[in-house]
Amino acid sequence: MSGLLHESCIIHHILDNFKSMVIETKTRYIPTDSIEPSRLMCSGNVEITQSPEIWQQLSNQYGVPVGEILYIDLNRSGIRLPNNEVRVNYRARFIATVDPEENTRTWFALPVRGEGDTYFSTSDGHLRFQDQVLANTGQIYLDTCDVSYQRGPRLLNLNSRSRGNCGGCTACVHNYKDFYDVTVLRDQQKLMTRNDIEAFFDQKEATGLDIASLQQIAVVTGLFGREAAVVKHMRMITETVRPRGFAGELMYFGCEVNSEEALRQLSQLGKFALVYAIDNFTKRAELLAKRKSSISIDTARDTLNKARKYGIATTFAYIAGIDSLSAMEQGFNTLRDSISRFPVVNIFQVQTPGQLSAMEAAAKKLEYYVKARRSIEGILAQTGLKPRRWENYRPLWYTLYNDQPLPANTFGD
Repeated sequence: MSGLLHESCIIHHILDNFKSMVIETKTRYIPTDSIEPSRLMCSGNVEITQSPEIWQQLSNQYGVPVGEILYIDLNRSGIRLPNNEVRVNYRARFIATVDPEENTRTWFALPVRGEGDTYFSTSDGHLRFQDQVLANTGQIYLDTCDVSYQRGPRLLNLNSRSRGNCGGCTACVHNYKDFYDVTVLRDQQKLMTRNDIEAFFDQKEATGLDIASLQQIAVVTGLFGREAAVVKHMRMITETVRPRGFAGELMYFGCEVNSEEALRQLSQLGKFALVYAIDNFTKRAELLAKRKSSISIDTARDTLNKARKYGIATTFAYIAGIDSLSAMEQGFNTLRDSISRFPVVNIFQVQTPGQLSAMEAAAKKLEYYVKARRSIEGILAQTGLKPRRWENYRPLWYTLYNDQPLPANTFGD
């Protein structure tokens, strides 16, 4: 049985079960003058799905399969953990097998909610909506911020400058130091010098990492302060891993490199990719740290164009849920011709009151994300670009893009 067929059977089973139940409302709003951290969604007036019938309604309206809408809803809604493996408002990480017959595994990192804030839950090896099983799950972990992490055996991400020291961007959970403390922020080790980097990879090899088998090493952080520091750091990583057999792609995720000379130097390091951290289009001054908010969308576009000229693979990262849909569409149209890869589009996962205040009012409804998905597909239809599922743990696309199947592997090509 194919993964899509298996998924369809599960969802129709859930819908049939719910039709036999009395559902008073499909979504619930509980307005309040104050935000309760343990009931962030309820007190923030965010739409909470109580019945899968809303998935079917949106599927009929927008032509998006129910299963895709279910996963979008899961990522925006978060999960309850009845066994309290991870505390409320932190994020839980686990792998789910959505199709046992084909062993199709998906990597999730979801906000943990209090009672009444979501009807998705994970316990006893199962992911559920209400009492209906959606998938089998592995062990549940606290999603920590470490100096490095891997999504499968061939993808290595580095937080070289310790995102635990970030601050200033309202929409980022790392801005809340009294909440995101050393329980989560475990990346205090910085990879500053060549000796730091050599020692790091020595340790990785000693614990079994085959550096030669890596397809990509991604530096996913800001905080370098100046683009010369980014270039120097990327060069040191290259000089460390190439002798160890690495022949894959080096990727920089950030916005601190913008000059033509810096991009030219990065292009000389071998296979190189730039993911420009846009975050949002219209609330940059209000939500981003000054060094990021001062970068205009036109500057980002110019940087992407220059990078492409030097053979660098280009795209941008965007958080869906902060801009209005019309502003999002305008921004994607502006950058569409400057990218060579599909944008990394993340669903905005709210974990703090500050993040809730940054959310676009319309994004408190599930429909916003379904409409965003269809809008982006229309804007990028002529580019031939498709999402790479393994690049993103909270996407708008899972098994289909523009009604065409996507590779199911979330752990690299």
